[in-house]
Amino acid sequence: MNLKRKKLLVIFTILLLGIVCFEALRGPRSIFAGFDHGVDARYQRISISHDKQAVLSELGEPQKIGDELLLPQRRGFEVLFRQAEGSSAVEYYQWINGRNWYYCIGFDAAGRVVIKGEGHS
Repeated sequence: MNLKRKKLLVIFTILLLGIVCFEALRGPRSIFAGFDHGVDARYQRISISHDKQAVLSELGEPQKIGDELLLPQRRGFEVLFRQAEGSSAVEYYQWINGRNWYYCIGFDAAGRVVIKGEGHS
């Protein structure tokens, strides 16, 4: 192997390792954790006052439905839990993206989005 090819191989290896390290550092939002950026983009398009049908067409059927905020833990999300408790939400839907990224959307009695939150444990 000539010197030019060895240099290219070294550069390629360094770039590849850089990409792998960058993805690993992204934690639950990395491709290694199964995070789907397309699902995330669809979640980000949802805003307050969207109706339930529009949400379901964007995200599909939820993994869980409940009567309180369905994020994986309170710690770190205390503000969001307080907002949820003070909101007019009567039903919450949860979706999971990858192994450890959660989306939760709260709907009022009319089926409109009144609160949304996301995060990991």
